[in-house]
Amino acid sequence: MNESREALTAADVQYLAGDRTPEARIQLLTKLMRTAEQTLLADSEQALVRDLLFRLAHDTARQVREAVAWQIYNSPLLSDDLAHDLAMDVISVAFPLLRHTDDLDDSLLLEVIGKGQADKQLAIAARRHLSPDVADALAEMGNLAVIATLVGNEGADLSNASLLSVADRYAHVPMVAEPLAGRAVLPASVVERLVAYASERVRDMLVERHRLSPVIAAELAAHGRDGVTLTLLRPVSAPGMDSDALAAHLHEQGRLGVALLLRSLCSGDFDFFAAAIAAKSRVRKANALSLLLDGKWDGMKALLDHAHVPKHLFAPFHVAMRVAKALNYRGGTHGQAEFQTEALGRIYAECGQSEERAMDNLLLQLFDRKEDAMVDAAMDVAGMPFIPLRGSIPAR
Repeated sequence: MNESREALTAADVQYLAGDRTPEARIQLLTKLMRTAEQTLLADSEQALVRDLLFRLAHDTARQVREAVAWQIYNSPLLSDDLAHDLAMDVISVAFPLLRHTDDLDDSLLLEVIGKGQADKQLAIAARRHLSPDVADALAEMGNLAVIATLVGNEGADLSNASLLSVADRYAHVPMVAEPLAGRAVLPASVVERLVAYASERVRDMLVERHRLSPVIAAELAAHGRDGVTLTLLRPVSAPGMDSDALAAHLHEQGRLGVALLLRSLCSGDFDFFAAAIAAKSRVRKANALSLLLDGKWDGMKALLDHAHVPKHLFAPFHVAMRVAKALNYRGGTHGQAEFQTEALGRIYAECGQSEERAMDNLLLQLFDRKEDAMVDAAMDVAGMPFIPLRGSIPAR
């Protein structure tokens, strides 16, 4: 070796054989790594370095093996065999690699996960990036701490199936539900589970993180018994669940019922209503939205018919559209409260005395759990007392 590499000499190797203290071997390791990183080694020198690293990585003293792991986890000197041996060591030795080494093979990570050691699974769950195979394996095998770390890691490429499985099992557990709700992108099925079964804090997080309507989030939590689901997500810049995808999901699940359509219309979320009616009637959403915003009842009546809404329940939809046209309301937050109040009042006044039991049930669901202030304001619009419908819908 030339003078620039005199940090590591044959005498150092001899010293390793004579001084058996861990501190001496750690000092040798430091010299070894400095030499390897700062100089260009000949083949014979590379062989010497690798031999010494192998011996130190299998040292009987744990603190020596820990020092090797911390110094080599991000080094080109880390071979596959050495990575495997260190990853299979005790957690204090394995941690630097499991947590920080970017190019570990998935096969090694899956082997470690399969051993069932929670401390190692936890280290893997916090890695900067996790492939779908590794992330899904952790979701299936990990304990609460592992899964909470996993779902809170945006670098974990979890499949929709795994996210839904986690939501089904742990929506009621804040330790998992809160980081899950905080993910940038969630499928509609997962948000649905979280809103229906998680805590109020988690619902608030969904409202803020995914632009979920707070009114509708509360309705979903209240109406789990009858399957009324109105999870309206509003991602702004990051790709995520939008009204079209949500409507498609609910349609596939058979959950786009008449009550849901009317609730979304009367809540002022025209974008979701158009997506939902389009999904059920198999037309373009843009066409449905155009009919709604232009107040073209004949076209909307045809869509409702294609969506299998019973004709005797068309009336409240017609009323809501007339109110929107009269107020020049086109969806969104501006003017929403006025539209909601006016629509509820006019629907009650024109449809509340129907002899149709199905209409009574529909209006019960429309008015159920509305705030008293909104109901009272709607009744001022209707010009009559709100007696038959105040309260909760009866159990089925």
